[in-house]
Amino acid sequence: METELQGISAQMPKNQKPTPQPEKILDTFSEKRRRGRPPKISPTVVFGRAENYRKMLTQVWPQLRDPLLTASGGTEEEVTKAFETYAQPYSQSFVPGLASHILEVIHERKFPTRPKPQVHFLADSLAGRPNVGPRRSRDICAEERAKASARSPHKILRKEFYVECSCGYKGPARNDACRKCGAAIPLLPEFLLRVR
Repeated sequence: METELQGISAQMPKNQKPTPQPEKILDTFSEKRRRGRPPKISPTVVFGRAENYRKMLTQVWPQLRDPLLTASGGTEEEVTKAFETYAQPYSQSFVPGLASHILEVIHERKFPTRPKPQVHFLADSLAGRPNVGPRRSRDICAEERAKASARSPHKILRKEFYVECSCGYKGPARNDACRKCGAAIPLLPEFLLRVR
């Protein structure tokens, strides 16, 4: 065999030109593009953050509400002081980073007057900051809540397969096994488990 291969050279010729790249590739994968600007933040992140803010603010709102709303005519320092005094241990999640945004939301014309809606309005408005504004943040939260409520409340309790067993049974399986003899369905198909 060595004598047959001795005359073959392993070197490639040096003067070959590289193959030209086609100008237009035929087999391209085109992603479906959304209209408008690309999102700056994922809606699920905004919704999750809003839910966390709601839980935190619900716990501290009875003590925080009056000092915060009286500080709303003031400065960011007053908002920070109100949170640090009355919103422990959650103050670090809101101030000083969101103090200016909190003032902006509290000054909105549509800010509710009742305590529970105030918590929800403030939490939903702050959830998208600093990437999106308060109005868009509330819209995102409303869209995500609508999606969550539209999901089916039911869940799959059991999945089954149609099997053909070596015992002769053909039909639906029960608990991932043959109904007749109880032979379990392997996790991997048999041809992958064979050792050669």
